Amino acid sequence: MKKRIMPLLMVLLLVMAITVPTASAVSSRVISGRPTLRISGNTAYCEAIFRSGNRDNDISVTLTLKYGTEAVDSWSASGKGSVTISESKTISESGSYTLILEATVNGVIQPEVVVTAQKR
Repeated sequence: MKKRIMPLLMVLLLVMAITVPTASAVSSRVISGRPTLRISGNTAYCEAIFRSGNRDNDISVTLTLKYGTEAVDSWSASGKGSVTISESKTISESGSYTLILEATVNGVIQPEVVVTAQKR
C-alpha cells in the first residue's frame, strides 16, 4: 500500500506544478489607457485609446476636458476589449487645459490618466 501512495503523490505534485503557472499566466493581461490632448489655434483635439488586454472585457470610458477646475466638455463610450474616443472642442481662453481619462473594466474602476496642454 505504501509503495503505491508515494508514486501517486509524486504524480499529483508534478501535475500541480505544471498547471499552476499556466493558470496565473492567463490573468496577467495588461490594461492600458492613453489620452492625448493637442491644441491648435482655437481647437482642442482630444483622443483616448483604452485596451483591457482581453477582448471579452466590458469597458466604459469617460474623457473630460477641463479648463482649470471647470469642465468644458465630456465624452463617453463603451465596448468590449478596446474603446477609442476622438473628439474636438472649440476653445477661446488662453491657459492650461487638462484631459482626464476615467475607465472601468468589468465594473472595476481603473486609475485615471491625466494630460495637459497650453493654449497660447
